[in-house]
Amino acid sequence: MTPKEEERLIRRIWIVITYAVLITFALVYLMPFIRSLVASFMTWAQASAYPPEWVPNPFTLENYQKLFRLDLFPRWIRNTALYAGLIVAGNVLFTSMAGYAFARLKFPGKDVIFSALLSLLMIPMFVTLVPNYIIMYKLGLIDNIFGLALLGIVNVSSIFLMRQYFTSLSNEIFEAARLDGCGPIKAFFYIALPLAKPALGAVAVYQFLGSWNAFIGPLIFLRSPENFTLPVGLSFAFQRSMWTEYTPIIAGSLVASAPTILLFLVLNRYLIRGIVITGGKG
Repeated sequence: MTPKEEERLIRRIWIVITYAVLITFALVYLMPFIRSLVASFMTWAQASAYPPEWVPNPFTLENYQKLFRLDLFPRWIRNTALYAGLIVAGNVLFTSMAGYAFARLKFPGKDVIFSALLSLLMIPMFVTLVPNYIIMYKLGLIDNIFGLALLGIVNVSSIFLMRQYFTSLSNEIFEAARLDGCGPIKAFFYIALPLAKPALGAVAVYQFLGSWNAFIGPLIFLRSPENFTLPVGLSFAFQRSMWTEYTPIIAGSLVASAPTILLFLVLNRYLIRGIVITGGKG
Protein backbone atom coordinates (compact mmCIF):
# COMPACT_ATOMS: atom_id res chain seq x y z
CA MET A 1 0.00 0.00 0.00
CA THR A 2 1.42 3.38 -1.01
CA PRO A 3 1.58 6.27 1.53
CA LYS A 4 -1.18 8.08 -0.36
CA GLU A 5 -3.49 5.03 -0.23
CA GLU A 6 -2.67 4.59 3.45
CA GLU A 7 -3.58 8.23 4.14
CA ARG A 8 -6.84 7.83 2.23
CA LEU A 9 -7.70 4.67 4.22
CA ILE A 10 -7.02 6.43 7.54
CA ARG A 11 -9.24 9.35 6.48
CA ARG A 12 -12.08 6.96 5.61
CA ILE A 13 -11.74 5.17 8.95
CA TRP A 14 -11.99 8.51 10.79
CA ILE A 15 -15.08 9.44 8.75
CA VAL A 16 -16.73 6.13 9.67
CA ILE A 17 -15.87 6.62 13.36
CA THR A 18 -17.17 10.20 13.28
CA TYR A 19 -20.48 9.14 11.70
CA ALA A 20 -20.85 6.29 14.19
CA VAL A 21 -20.37 8.66 17.13
CA LEU A 22 -22.77 11.26 15.68
CA ILE A 23 -25.47 8.68 14.93
CA THR A 24 -25.10 7.25 18.45
CA PHE A 25 -25.55 10.69 20.05
CA ALA A 26 -28.46 11.47 17.71
CA LEU A 27 -30.24 8.27 18.74
CA VAL A 28 -29.64 9.04 22.43
CA TYR A 29 -31.19 12.51 22.04
CA LEU A 30 -34.05 11.23 19.88
CA MET A 31 -34.88 8.31 22.16
CA PRO A 32 -37.29 10.26 24.49
CA PHE A 33 -39.20 11.57 21.46
CA ILE A 34 -39.38 8.12 19.85
CA ARG A 35 -40.49 6.60 23.15
CA SER A 36 -43.20 9.27 23.56
CA LEU A 37 -44.43 8.70 20.00
CA VAL A 38 -44.73 4.95 20.58
CA ALA A 39 -46.32 5.35 24.05
CA SER A 40 -48.98 7.71 22.69
CA PHE A 41 -50.48 4.72 20.86
CA MET A 42 -50.38 2.42 23.92
CA THR A 43 -52.56 1.90 26.94
CA TRP A 44 -51.01 3.10 30.20
CA ALA A 45 -50.59 -0.50 31.38
CA GLN A 46 -48.39 -1.25 28.36
CA ALA A 47 -46.60 2.10 28.33
CA SER A 48 -45.57 1.67 31.98
CA ALA A 49 -44.55 -2.00 31.65
CA TYR A 50 -41.01 -3.06 32.57
CA PRO A 51 -38.95 -3.97 30.63
CA PRO A 52 -40.23 -1.32 28.17
CA GLU A 53 -42.24 -2.51 25.18
CA TRP A 54 -41.69 -0.80 21.83
CA VAL A 55 -44.59 -2.11 19.75
CA PRO A 56 -48.13 -0.94 20.68
CA ASN A 57 -50.26 -4.02 21.33
CA PRO A 58 -53.10 -3.29 21.05
CA PHE A 59 -52.57 -0.23 18.84
CA THR A 60 -54.97 2.41 20.19
CA LEU A 61 -55.96 5.97 19.26
CA GLU A 62 -57.81 6.40 22.55
CA ASN A 63 -55.24 8.89 23.92
CA TYR A 64 -55.70 11.22 20.95
CA GLN A 65 -59.48 10.77 21.08
CA LYS A 66 -59.49 11.83 24.76
CA LEU A 67 -57.37 14.83 23.81
CA PHE A 68 -59.57 16.10 20.99
CA ARG A 69 -62.75 15.52 23.01
CA LEU A 70 -61.64 18.21 25.47
CA ASP A 71 -63.88 21.27 25.06
CA LEU A 72 -61.09 23.68 26.03
CA PHE A 73 -58.39 22.14 23.81
CA PRO A 74 -58.84 24.62 20.89
CA ARG A 75 -58.95 27.50 23.36
CA TRP A 76 -55.70 26.38 25.01
CA ILE A 77 -54.04 26.28 21.59
CA ARG A 78 -55.35 29.78 20.84
CA ASN A 79 -54.12 31.07 24.23
CA THR A 80 -50.69 29.55 23.65
CA ALA A 81 -50.47 31.04 20.15
CA LEU A 82 -51.53 34.46 21.49
CA TYR A 83 -49.01 34.31 24.34
CA ALA A 84 -46.17 33.19 22.04
CA GLY A 85 -47.13 35.79 19.42
CA LEU A 86 -47.06 38.64 21.93
CA ILE A 87 -43.69 37.51 23.28
CA VAL A 88 -42.19 37.26 19.79
CA ALA A 89 -43.60 40.63 18.64
CA GLY A 90 -42.47 42.41 21.79
CA ASN A 91 -38.96 40.99 21.68
CA VAL A 92 -38.49 41.70 17.97
CA LEU A 93 -39.56 45.33 18.42
CA PHE A 94 -38.10 46.33 21.78
CA THR A 95 -34.90 44.28 21.89
CA SER A 96 -33.92 45.47 18.41
CA MET A 97 -34.27 49.06 19.65
CA ALA A 98 -32.27 48.33 22.80
CA GLY A 99 -29.60 46.41 20.86
CA TYR A 100 -29.25 49.26 18.38
CA ALA A 101 -28.88 51.80 21.20
CA PHE A 102 -26.16 49.77 22.91
CA ALA A 103 -24.33 49.08 19.65
CA ARG A 104 -24.59 52.40 17.76
CA LEU A 105 -25.51 55.26 20.09
CA LYS A 106 -23.31 57.09 22.56
CA PHE A 107 -24.73 58.01 25.97
CA PRO A 108 -23.35 58.24 29.50
CA GLY A 109 -23.02 54.95 31.38
CA LYS A 110 -23.72 52.80 28.31
CA ASP A 111 -21.22 50.10 29.19
CA VAL A 112 -22.23 50.06 32.85
CA ILE A 113 -25.93 49.70 31.98
CA PHE A 114 -25.18 46.96 29.46
CA SER A 115 -23.03 45.08 32.01
CA ALA A 116 -25.82 45.41 34.58
CA LEU A 117 -28.28 43.96 32.06
CA LEU A 118 -25.98 41.03 31.33
CA SER A 119 -25.68 40.31 35.04
CA LEU A 120 -29.44 39.62 35.06
CA LEU A 121 -28.70 36.49 33.02
CA MET A 122 -27.02 35.05 36.11
CA ILE A 123 -30.19 35.36 38.25
CA PRO A 124 -32.39 32.20 38.26
CA MET A 125 -35.99 32.86 37.22
CA PHE A 126 -37.26 31.36 40.50
CA VAL A 127 -35.72 34.30 42.40
CA THR A 128 -37.95 36.77 40.54
CA LEU A 129 -41.18 34.76 40.68
CA VAL A 130 -42.48 36.15 43.98
CA PRO A 131 -41.65 39.85 43.24
CA ASN A 132 -43.19 39.48 39.77
CA TYR A 133 -46.30 37.87 41.23
CA ILE A 134 -46.73 40.73 43.72
CA ILE A 135 -46.32 43.33 40.95
CA MET A 136 -48.78 41.58 38.67
CA TYR A 137 -51.25 41.19 41.54
CA LYS A 138 -51.05 44.92 42.36
CA LEU A 139 -51.63 45.71 38.68
CA GLY A 140 -54.62 43.36 38.55
CA LEU A 141 -53.03 41.25 35.81
CA ILE A 142 -53.16 37.84 37.47
CA ASP A 143 -55.01 35.27 35.33
CA ASN A 144 -54.51 37.43 32.25
CA ILE A 145 -52.68 36.25 29.11
CA PHE A 146 -51.65 39.81 28.24
CA GLY A 147 -50.29 40.34 31.75
CA LEU A 148 -48.33 37.09 31.56
CA ALA A 149 -46.88 38.09 28.19
CA LEU A 150 -45.85 41.45 29.66
CA LEU A 151 -43.30 39.62 31.85
CA GLY A 152 -41.47 38.20 28.83
CA ILE A 153 -41.93 40.94 26.28
CA VAL A 154 -38.27 41.98 26.65
CA ASN A 155 -35.52 39.43 27.14
CA VAL A 156 -31.91 40.22 28.05
CA SER A 157 -30.45 37.46 25.89
CA SER A 158 -32.35 38.89 22.89
CA ILE A 159 -30.92 42.36 23.61
CA PHE A 160 -27.45 40.82 23.74
CA LEU A 161 -27.98 39.00 20.44
CA MET A 162 -29.27 42.13 18.68
CA ARG A 163 -26.46 44.26 20.10
CA GLN A 164 -23.89 41.76 18.81
CA TYR A 165 -25.42 41.86 15.34
CA PHE A 166 -25.60 45.66 15.12
CA THR A 167 -22.01 45.87 16.34
CA SER A 168 -20.93 43.60 13.48
CA LEU A 169 -22.38 45.96 10.83
CA SER A 170 -19.99 48.22 8.96
CA ASN A 171 -19.42 51.72 10.42
CA GLU A 172 -19.18 53.15 6.90
CA ILE A 173 -22.87 52.48 6.25
CA PHE A 174 -24.00 54.54 9.23
CA GLU A 175 -21.39 57.23 8.58
CA ALA A 176 -22.65 57.62 4.99
CA ALA A 177 -26.23 57.82 6.28
CA ARG A 178 -25.22 60.49 8.79
CA LEU A 179 -23.54 62.57 6.06
CA ASP A 180 -26.77 62.34 4.05
CA GLY A 181 -28.67 63.85 6.98
CA CYS A 182 -30.08 60.61 8.38
CA GLY A 183 -30.55 60.81 12.15
CA PRO A 184 -30.25 57.86 14.58
CA ILE A 185 -33.97 57.03 14.45
CA LYS A 186 -34.13 57.06 10.65
CA ALA A 187 -30.88 55.07 10.50
CA PHE A 188 -32.46 52.46 12.75
CA PHE A 189 -35.68 52.04 10.77
CA TYR A 190 -34.30 52.47 7.23
CA ILE A 191 -30.81 50.93 7.51
CA ALA A 192 -30.18 48.87 10.64
CA LEU A 193 -33.53 47.10 10.87
CA PRO A 194 -33.67 45.88 7.23
CA LEU A 195 -30.10 44.59 7.57
CA ALA A 196 -30.92 42.75 10.80
CA LYS A 197 -33.33 40.17 9.36
CA PRO A 198 -31.12 37.17 10.28
CA ALA A 199 -30.80 38.37 13.89
CA LEU A 200 -34.51 39.21 14.11
CA GLY A 201 -35.30 35.74 12.78
CA ALA A 202 -33.07 34.17 15.43
CA VAL A 203 -34.76 36.21 18.19
CA ALA A 204 -38.21 35.27 16.91
CA VAL A 205 -37.39 31.55 16.76
CA TYR A 206 -35.75 31.44 20.21
CA GLN A 207 -38.58 33.34 21.87
CA PHE A 208 -41.30 31.34 20.14
CA LEU A 209 -39.77 28.04 21.24
CA GLY A 210 -39.40 29.27 24.83
CA SER A 211 -42.88 30.79 25.16
CA TRP A 212 -44.74 27.98 23.36
CA ASN A 213 -43.29 25.40 25.76
CA ALA A 214 -43.42 27.59 28.91
CA PHE A 215 -44.95 25.87 31.92
CA ILE A 216 -43.88 27.44 35.24
CA GLY A 217 -44.96 31.01 34.43
CA PRO A 218 -48.43 30.11 33.06
CA LEU A 219 -48.91 27.64 35.94
CA ILE A 220 -48.33 30.36 38.56
CA PHE A 221 -49.92 33.42 36.91
CA LEU A 222 -53.00 31.80 35.32
CA ARG A 223 -55.88 30.45 37.39
CA SER A 224 -58.96 29.90 35.22
CA PRO A 225 -58.99 26.76 33.01
CA GLU A 226 -60.28 28.80 30.07
CA ASN A 227 -57.18 31.04 30.31
CA PHE A 228 -54.64 28.20 30.52
CA THR A 229 -51.98 27.67 27.88
CA LEU A 230 -51.65 24.22 26.32
CA PRO A 231 -48.93 22.75 28.62
CA VAL A 232 -50.79 23.80 31.78
CA GLY A 233 -54.17 22.81 30.32
CA LEU A 234 -52.99 19.29 29.51
CA SER A 235 -51.70 18.82 33.05
CA PHE A 236 -54.99 20.16 34.45
CA ALA A 237 -57.21 18.01 32.21
CA PHE A 238 -55.66 14.66 33.01
CA GLN A 239 -54.67 15.19 36.65
CA ARG A 240 -56.90 13.12 38.94
CA SER A 241 -57.15 13.20 42.72
CA MET A 242 -55.04 10.07 43.24
CA TRP A 243 -53.35 9.49 39.88
CA THR A 244 -52.53 11.02 36.52
CA GLU A 245 -53.42 9.86 33.00
CA TYR A 246 -49.98 10.12 31.45
CA THR A 247 -50.59 8.68 28.00
CA PRO A 248 -53.11 11.39 26.92
CA ILE A 249 -50.63 13.98 28.25
CA ILE A 250 -47.90 12.37 26.14
CA ALA A 251 -50.19 12.50 23.08
CA GLY A 252 -50.99 16.15 23.84
CA SER A 253 -47.30 16.97 24.22
CA LEU A 254 -46.61 15.52 20.78
CA VAL A 255 -49.44 17.56 19.25
CA ALA A 256 -48.14 20.67 21.05
CA SER A 257 -44.61 20.06 19.78
CA ALA A 258 -45.73 19.96 16.12
CA PRO A 259 -45.55 23.77 15.57
CA THR A 260 -42.10 24.00 17.16
CA ILE A 261 -40.78 21.11 15.05
CA LEU A 262 -42.22 22.72 11.91
CA LEU A 263 -40.71 26.06 12.87
CA PHE A 264 -37.32 24.44 13.41
CA LEU A 265 -37.42 22.73 10.01
CA VAL A 266 -38.29 26.01 8.27
CA LEU A 267 -36.11 28.44 10.24
CA ASN A 268 -33.24 26.34 11.62
CA ARG A 269 -30.73 28.49 9.70
CA TYR A 270 -31.74 31.41 11.94
CA LEU A 271 -31.00 29.33 15.04
CA ILE A 272 -27.55 28.56 13.69
CA ARG A 273 -27.10 32.21 12.72
CA GLY A 274 -28.02 33.22 16.28
CA ILE A 275 -25.32 30.99 17.71
CA VAL A 276 -22.79 32.48 15.28
CA ILE A 277 -23.82 36.04 16.23
CA THR A 278 -23.55 35.51 19.99
CA GLY A 279 -20.14 33.92 19.54
CA GLY A 280 -18.88 36.61 17.22
CA LYS A 281 -17.75 40.17 17.70
CA GLY A 282 -18.05 41.48 21.26
